Amino acid sequence: MKNHSNPDVLIVGAGPTGMVTAIELRRRGIDCRIVERRSDHGHTSRAITIHARTMEVLDDMGLAPRFLQGGLLNEGYIFNFRESDLKPRLDYTRLDTRYPFVCMFNQNETEKILRDHLEASLGLPIEWNTELTGISESALGQLVVSLKCEAGGSLTEEICHPKWVVACDGLHSRTRECLGIKYSGTEYDGLVMQMIDAQLKNFKGADNLLHYYISKDTFLMIGKLAGQNHRVLVSAQGDPEEIAKSDLITPIVEADLPEVGIGDPEWKTTWEIWIRKAEKYRQGHVFLCGESAHIHSVAGGQGWNVCMQDAYNLSWKLALVIQGKARDSLLETYAIEREPVSEQVIEGSSAIHEIILSHGSGLEDRMALTQTDGWNDNAVARISGLSYNYTNTIDLPDGVNTNTSPSIGERVPDVVVSSYVRLHQLFAHTRFTLLAILDRVDGLQLDGAIEAYQLIQNNFVGMIRMELIAPDIPQSWPGLLPIEDPEALVATALNAMPGGELILVRPDVYVGCRCKLESYSVLSEFLHSTLIQER
Repeated sequence: MKNHSNPDVLIVGAGPTGMVTAIELRRRGIDCRIVERRSDHGHTSRAITIHARTMEVLDDMGLAPRFLQGGLLNEGYIFNFRESDLKPRLDYTRLDTRYPFVCMFNQNETEKILRDHLEASLGLPIEWNTELTGISESALGQLVVSLKCEAGGSLTEEICHPKWVVACDGLHSRTRECLGIKYSGTEYDGLVMQMIDAQLKNFKGADNLLHYYISKDTFLMIGKLAGQNHRVLVSAQGDPEEIAKSDLITPIVEADLPEVGIGDPEWKTTWEIWIRKAEKYRQGHVFLCGESAHIHSVAGGQGWNVCMQDAYNLSWKLALVIQGKARDSLLETYAIEREPVSEQVIEGSSAIHEIILSHGSGLEDRMALTQTDGWNDNAVARISGLSYNYTNTIDLPDGVNTNTSPSIGERVPDVVVSSYVRLHQLFAHTRFTLLAILDRVDGLQLDGAIEAYQLIQNNFVGMIRMELIAPDIPQSWPGLLPIEDPEALVATALNAMPGGELILVRPDVYVGCRCKLESYSVLSEFLHSTLIQER
């Protein structure tokens, strides 16, 4: 065996989750490798729905325009119950985001955009045909990873000693198996999905909606893709091996839409639905990310969105610790924050599952679920990813503002400040952002903001970027050019306290801390408990 370079981070798996992890680490200058046991990238696409929160993540990476250019923007879902005139809808157009839609984009094309960015812009190639075959960690915390590479008909084995491993190797994670981490859950007994991409004739459904057709014993989904094809997905109960040999799609389409003709499919796949969750997301210096940590029903199309958001949550924390800028305890928050989200996703997808995939149950009861108060807003907020938060997971010092929204652990909304400035534009970097929101530019408030600025400059320079937002521009301010907000749009949207407030925004655009401007010592306590002071 040969010795190989020992990176800060070894990423196992080069699907969307692994590539987002690699991109976010490389953006921060972290030395890493990304290995993939497949010989090449995927040429087919199971996942197609990119939701609003994921679009915001891609925006932060600078990649959102590529998805907007190549995707089909979908306004929501329409539910067609057989033999009923009731057609409830899930409407995404009212979401409070720059991306109030579902972006229909094939997974293989998504992977191409991520791969091109990772390799061409960030200089990190994917190592194909490279499989993790073993992993262990010594009592001193040194990782020993065995890798096997097959190329050109020859087999090469190596031992790698990364400081950290992020397992993004999916449902059948070899990393998780080698570590002996349990992956338990349930099956939807006998529930089988079959899916094709094909051209349809005489389908009259609007291109900007996903169309659900629901009977007592079957389910059909049709959605327009960019280009000529539609995605056609059906579900029924039966033996998976037998169904895989048969055509489940044609009879279900004929029953719901007898006038619709199906062209030759570009590809076809059949699979079962599982619910699985790892017993832990971290073991020593190894993290489980994405489907290596959890999997759930396809209802709502949240799967790969949640996986990419796992990677987005973990990567900035891991980078700060590797760089010596944050305490190791920050890494404990990955599982603390993301495990409850995966449980919420399982709960939310199961609620949609009960409507569209609860085969054998009466349609009347399933239709009734769509008529409950707040059904649209609650379901859309969850599926889009905008409502998931960490409010009950963060340890807070005394004196923080916890009685307002967005509260600590919630996503900061993307406020339109002017025709030139959106709030999320101020976060388009890899550091924390401290917002000092003033309602008056007078001596007292400005002095408090300057004290907070000096705290950062003296202790956390290069880790936190400070933005002053005020009704007008003060004559003297030592930091970046302030943001003028004469109508107090930011203060109103963020419910800033009268007299001025400090709001610390994490690199993933969630509130980390907020306190009165005059109580900046509370912010100082929080920062010193999380970050390592510059010396």
